Amino acid sequence: MLMFTMMHLTSEAFGQEQDSTKTLLSSEVQVDRIFAPEIKINSIQGDIGTLIGFYFGPMINRTFLFGACGGINLGHPRVNYGYFGGIGQYIFRPEEIFHFSSQLVIAYGTTKDYENPKSGPLDNFWDISGASFFLMEPGINLELNINKRLVLVTGVSYRYISGLNESSEDISKTYVTNKDLSGVNFIIGLKFCKEKKNW
Repeated sequence: MLMFTMMHLTSEAFGQEQDSTKTLLSSEVQVDRIFAPEIKINSIQGDIGTLIGFYFGPMINRTFLFGACGGINLGHPRVNYGYFGGIGQYIFRPEEIFHFSSQLVIAYGTTKDYENPKSGPLDNFWDISGASFFLMEPGINLELNINKRLVLVTGVSYRYISGLNESSEDISKTYVTNKDLSGVNFIIGLKFCKEKKNW
């Protein structure tokens, strides 16, 4: 009986000691997996173009998102380009049906002249490996919660381009410059929440 009592008290004390352990991530931390396709509309060398893009990654407590992103030209008649990099996003009051988010994209990109005149959106779609550049793009979005797993995103961003070799043979037809690729983007997209886990 004495042995049983001692074992019981020891296990209870051990359980209390475990409960009081402090950790970096508590059970209140919610991690969602996000995938978000988007379309960006911009102007390059006086012509309107569209870029199809995406980003994905973990979102912590529906507030902080850190992930990977990319995009590739879909509709500009002369300039073909794409990029891949990282994105950070902060969502303000995500529980509200309408709310704002701010974001920053930092990426590596390339651009190349079309081999043939573009007659459709998918012509020369993947042929972008040419002159390289560095991209930084801050932006702000207005988001609408359609339901708990789907969010409509509209926004505006400004793309800064640097490091493009403007005398590269890969752009000898378009003569596209850092300034040409820089500019305002209008964004529309969707955020899909795959699942959520509590840590």
